[in-house]
Amino acid sequence: MRTIPVKRLVFVTLAIFALQSAFTACKKDDDNSNPTTPAPAAYPKTVTIEYNLVSESGVDTASSIAYTNETGGNSSVTNIKLPFSKKITRTVNRYDNVGFGFSTYGVGTLRVKILVDSKVVKEQAFSGTTVISGTVPYVFP
Repeated sequence: MRTIPVKRLVFVTLAIFALQSAFTACKKDDDNSNPTTPAPAAYPKTVTIEYNLVSESGVDTASSIAYTNETGGNSSVTNIKLPFSKKITRTVNRYDNVGFGFSTYGVGTLRVKILVDSKVVKEQAFSGTTVISGTVPYVFP
């Protein structure tokens, strides 16, 4: 079995995360003329963002994890025992985005959750038989 260096996995994860963030950041709905549309939340605002990665089956370690940090930049860690949780506080504006990405080797299913102020705003499961990887972006409405 051919192995992929951890640095390459981190790079690929970050690249995928950056591309998804770039595409989702462009998604804006500027038509607020519909009276049934709820008023947007007041921005800027300070929120607590929490990233969770748990193994539902199979693997117990993530080879690489990347997430949007307190400053809006990207942070990454490698060879992390699961479950993983990271909580940050950040001031955000409307349409700011955050994201979480990971990759690992193995057979199984991993679940990602992004929580904002203790409420789940994005959740997704990823499965694989050799490599399991995924990215989950969230755009503030």
